[in-house]
Amino acid sequence: MPALTTTSDGFLLHGEPFRIISGALHYFRVHPGLWSDRLRKARLMGLNTVETYIPWNHHQPDPEGPLLLDGFLDLPRFLRVAQDEGLRVLLRPGPFICAEWDGGGLPDWLTSDPDIRLRTSDPRFTGAVDRYLDLLLPALRPHLAAAGGPVIAVQVENEYGAYGDDSAYLKHLADAFRSRGVEELLFTCDQADPGHLAAGTLPGVLAATTFGSRVEQSLARLREHRPEGPLFCAEFWIGWFDHWGGPHHVRDAADAAADLDRLLSAGASVNIYMFHGGTNFGFTNGANHKHAYTPTITSYDYDAALTESGDPGPKYRAFREVIARHCAVPDGPLPAAGPKLPPTDVELSDRAALMPLAGPPVSADVPLTMDALGQRTGYALLPHHAPRRRRRPAALRRWGRRPRPGLRRRRPRRCAGARTARRDAARARAASRGDAGRPRREHGRRQLRASHRCAQGPARPRLLQRHRPARLGLPPAAARRSGRGAVRPGR
Repeated sequence: MPALTTTSDGFLLHGEPFRIISGALHYFRVHPGLWSDRLRKARLMGLNTVETYIPWNHHQPDPEGPLLLDGFLDLPRFLRVAQDEGLRVLLRPGPFICAEWDGGGLPDWLTSDPDIRLRTSDPRFTGAVDRYLDLLLPALRPHLAAAGGPVIAVQVENEYGAYGDDSAYLKHLADAFRSRGVEELLFTCDQADPGHLAAGTLPGVLAATTFGSRVEQSLARLREHRPEGPLFCAEFWIGWFDHWGGPHHVRDAADAAADLDRLLSAGASVNIYMFHGGTNFGFTNGANHKHAYTPTITSYDYDAALTESGDPGPKYRAFREVIARHCAVPDGPLPAAGPKLPPTDVELSDRAALMPLAGPPVSADVPLTMDALGQRTGYALLPHHAPRRRRRPAALRRWGRRPRPGLRRRRPRRCAGARTARRDAARARAASRGDAGRPRREHGRRQLRASHRCAQGPARPRLLQRHRPARLGLPPAAARRSGRGAVRPGR
């Protein structure tokens, strides 16, 4: 029997009324040596639960290899530290987690197959998920609440209603958890939109929602979708992530605290996203692509209650005061900011060549993705050898005619229907100025006569054909070096 159960309007934990006051803290974005400090500060702010995603792509980088559970990925240790601090845990294993994480947590060996329909009931995808859960869940079962551990609920997928509506896929995931010994409460989370909630939820599975403002409206939409059951905001957005080249997002602490107060006053449970954001170490930051490619920066500060460096920010005190109006909070002073090293100059004297580190080359007609190159992370060098410039100008297409090689357009021209009149008028003007006998200037090429100039009236442009160098009295090589060449009207 699960430790956490639901009533018509709330939760029971081991049969006693319980409200989830949670904060997001991703173990893989925080140094393992700091887990205890961050979790202690979560409890001191008044949280009774923490939430974390589980990144499939880092726990199983090789489809045939073992599950990685050490260092930054030592999830069992993180769960033990949370339990020692007196905190419950919400697990969100995906398989897709979003989280502004590289690939949304999906491994590259899976996304590199263009035939697999990701996040659907495609047997190739669900088969890979099943093999992953066969490795992951045995390591987590000792930490479930049914076994005396801190994990009280497990999420199925992540905001799936924003992606698809394959209910068979969601049911497969729920059954996969149950068949592998997960007795705890299952839940889904979707944005507070009727279409998303309809597509991303399952009968018999708790439906939660995500939002950052308009609390009453968002909770009303959740209640319209599920007339009975707990109101649970699985992601209460108190800040936002940053993109390269964009501004740092900041939300006023008083504004976020006021919305948190409205949420708790409605009797809802909450998961504050993020309590502590941490850092996208290495190349783990993800990206968005909506009209343009926008990668997430290394920092995942998120303007959270606890800063990236682990110090209480303005929201920490404001949230603690709000939580204290609805639940008991630990006594004692607020945590102090940690010590910082003073700024110092660092001389970089060592260096190493980059190009010798490159692997064997791969030739392709088009740029390849990292997945296609079999490169899970890092950099890819994409050189391009441009062909030599054409020595003859490209052919131009004349209206209604096939292009003629060697032709190019010099300037728009009109027909010379009034050529004789224009020529006589030009000679008359020259005679009146007294320069009728003045020679025309030469610039290394024969000038077009005035008779070839434009007459008024609509017509199609004429094409000009470049003389061959020999007709100018120059050898071909000399003409190419000088860049000179005469032009004449083309027919």
